[in-house]
Amino acid sequence: MQISVFIIDAFTNQPFGGNPAAVCLLEDELEESWHQKIAAEMNLSETAFIRKLHPTDDFTKSSRFGLRWFTPTNEVPLCGHATLASAAVLFHKKNMNPTITFITLSGELKARQAGGEIVLDLPLYFTYPQDFQEVEELAKAAVGDMNIQEIRYSPDTKKLLICLSEVYERYLISFISLHKLWEGGIPFTSLFNFYLAPS
Repeated sequence: MQISVFIIDAFTNQPFGGNPAAVCLLEDELEESWHQKIAAEMNLSETAFIRKLHPTDDFTKSSRFGLRWFTPTNEVPLCGHATLASAAVLFHKKNMNPTITFITLSGELKARQAGGEIVLDLPLYFTYPQDFQEVEELAKAAVGDMNIQEIRYSPDTKKLLICLSEVYERYLISFISLHKLWEGGIPFTSLFNFYLAPS
């Protein structure tokens, strides 16, 4: 089986910038275990798999596709930059539709062309303030002694969102996620999202 694989840098117009994702176009059904093996081989934060919903579908003419995302270690229910990358691949292949709909674990996601850009309609998940004392031990395990400005919880995604003080540099978010991921074998990034307070 031959699979077309693209590496797309989302959120940039410069080579080797932005947020990279691999995008695989699946002409045929893929053996389930191969999704994870390919994502591990790509070794990017996410690898997206676009599949036809019906055997007669065409990547240049159809407007609805299946979409799944895998990290090197597991499947995830949603990934914004890999969705953007997937839409870019389809539009680059001259898909004729003004809007493409992806059927995903998070429901239907739409991507449309607007001038030279792609606009995504992603789900809105509400968050609720979380009492720091209820999750203090968990939060400290995540960020140590870093200054936490706010903690919120999303029951839809079952994730804590930890807002760090604006005094921290953005690169620290990646550093926290990557280094904590391996401590104790806990799938750390599946429990938390980190963000910085607006400056």
